[in-house]
Amino acid sequence: MTAVRLLAIVCVVFAGVQLASADTAPPIFPLPSATPTPPPAAPPAPPPAPAAPPVKPAAQAKLDRAAAEQQCAEQSPQCDWFATLGGLERQSMRRALVARGYEIEPQPWGKVVGAIRVYNEDVFAEKTRLLRFFNTFHVTSKEHVVRAEVILRPGEVWDQKKVEETARRLRDPIFTSVIAVVPVKSREPGKVDVLVVTRDIWSLRFNTTYTYQSGRLTDLGASISENNFLGRRVLIAATMQMNQGSIQTGPLFLDKNFLGKHLYLRVSVNAILNRGALLGTNIGLPGTPGDPDQIGRTSSFDIEGSNSSITLSRPLWSLATKWATGITVSHGDEISRRFFGTHLRPVWCPLGGECVRSISRSAMPAPGSFNPELTPIDEQLPWNYRVKRLGANMNAVRSFGTDFKQNVTVGYDVDRVNVHLLDTFPGLVEQREPFARAVLPRSEVTSVPYAAYGAYTPRFKTRRNVTTYDLAEDVRIGPSFDASIGIGLKALGSTYNFRRGSISGAWTFPWCRDGSITLSAGIATRHQDGEFIDNAASWSLRLVSPVYWRARLVAESTFGTRWNDTTNALLTIGSDNGLRGFSINEFAGQRLTGSQIEVRSLPYAFWVFRLGGVLFYDVGGAADTFRELQLHHDVGIGLRSLIPQTSRELFRFDLAFPLDGPSAGKPKFIAGFRSEF
Repeated sequence: MTAVRLLAIVCVVFAGVQLASADTAPPIFPLPSATPTPPPAAPPAPPPAPAAPPVKPAAQAKLDRAAAEQQCAEQSPQCDWFATLGGLERQSMRRALVARGYEIEPQPWGKVVGAIRVYNEDVFAEKTRLLRFFNTFHVTSKEHVVRAEVILRPGEVWDQKKVEETARRLRDPIFTSVIAVVPVKSREPGKVDVLVVTRDIWSLRFNTTYTYQSGRLTDLGASISENNFLGRRVLIAATMQMNQGSIQTGPLFLDKNFLGKHLYLRVSVNAILNRGALLGTNIGLPGTPGDPDQIGRTSSFDIEGSNSSITLSRPLWSLATKWATGITVSHGDEISRRFFGTHLRPVWCPLGGECVRSISRSAMPAPGSFNPELTPIDEQLPWNYRVKRLGANMNAVRSFGTDFKQNVTVGYDVDRVNVHLLDTFPGLVEQREPFARAVLPRSEVTSVPYAAYGAYTPRFKTRRNVTTYDLAEDVRIGPSFDASIGIGLKALGSTYNFRRGSISGAWTFPWCRDGSITLSAGIATRHQDGEFIDNAASWSLRLVSPVYWRARLVAESTFGTRWNDTTNALLTIGSDNGLRGFSINEFAGQRLTGSQIEVRSLPYAFWVFRLGGVLFYDVGGAADTFRELQLHHDVGIGLRSLIPQTSRELFRFDLAFPLDGPSAGKPKFIAGFRSEF
């Protein structure tokens, strides 16, 4: 109780500070003034059109939103639905009310829903002629398509929980940037209509996401797509995904309401090309002139593999849905690579000895500065191998409960994995077996019937400016729990008899109006031949503070460990997955810890942009044992920006300074997308 009381005191103190500062702001509504009586001969004025709600300063609007949310939750007669919306939502709602002549219904409780009204805005709804020109290349979502996603139906009594669930369903980052759902007065006496206002993300586009670090474009996702084909919220795209070693490209089809039956259909097919061969870049070992994958190759357009998947499911469409089912079939034929910096991670394989796959940072040469006196060139081998996979999964889900949701799943999973060395393996014959033991995961067939149980509280809060800017974000409050168990049987085709299981849980606590604290933990294991193998455990603490003085604190701490592992997996940290001041995956092993702390400003609106700044501190490390694990530190500053009409994902630019090691004090740049850790 002490911690809860402390949080409550902090909330009250800071709320008082904010209210005190707001007292000096100009009044939001004009004071009443005397109005001269019109001359008797003047004709009566025509009835005025519904007036749009007044525009308010951002600081006051935020305080009004907190009070309005409380009043509406308590079904107060003073409930102001417009005041519960965010800045971009208010702009769209204001235009919708004026354009359609609707009037917000302040007290919908207990009234029957008469009709579902939909107002879909253009992507660029601003008055700027230049921006509105681009609307020509976008087909706005059809009203009946949006209406089909509304949980609350005509003839039902107004249910605020279903209204909020509708907003969460429509708040899809692929299709929609702004969504607002409010009650409006109905033409039928005693009823209320539901007004759904949406604003599409520009769909006909060349989509890109990327990460630039260590002087190199390490990741690039691009697609030429129609994200909203014929206005039906269907995605058809030609995609390209590049990582440090390969480029995969092919068509993608996604329909989350297939045949209008709330079916989910996703089809993806990709060819995989060798990045080094195609772009002429070196993805070999540190200090080596060429890429070992390219030995003996003559074509610059080198297809090294492929993958595909198809998923058809009937998901739990709403909280009231009782049954769900689905099937997924996939295949893959790919080269798996691990990197250290911008080069392949070396595996030390001394002749006549066992290979060492996890090397401490002090023993590993920096990328591009290989020291032959430290390790002979013929004793280092690149961490890569070929994986062929074919799998299928079928499942059925039964959902129970209302205030406490419980889902029971039964399914069957079959997976065939074949792992082997590359035909171009650069080592000597006597190094093949030690390398395979140190690096390759297990080749096997698993045929596993399984059961799973999940439970959570369906309570949600809406907040802004955590993963994106000015757009509503949903966070689930309360506990959640998941457990699963599967049995692999030789009688069903498995290579081994085994049992595997996992347990995970989390609890999210609200912190004042728009903050949260989340604790989570999980463990997984496999029991085979009388022992527990492939054990993994993790926990994390995530803190998102309320907004104070136009900024918020976001922090996350994680810990992971593996033991008795037969899959040769590694935990890594460095660069964009933590420790931004260090090289990609610079630290690796069976134990990992990392923490990141950021102070993030609220966004500043400039034309169609939203801009903000970040101060951050990172600490963490990884090693094979706790005794070897050393902590490393960096600090830095960052920039965040967003164009909400084109994406929900923030663009990030970070400048980090490591505080230890050979690169201490040397700046490191990372540019890419996503703000959240």
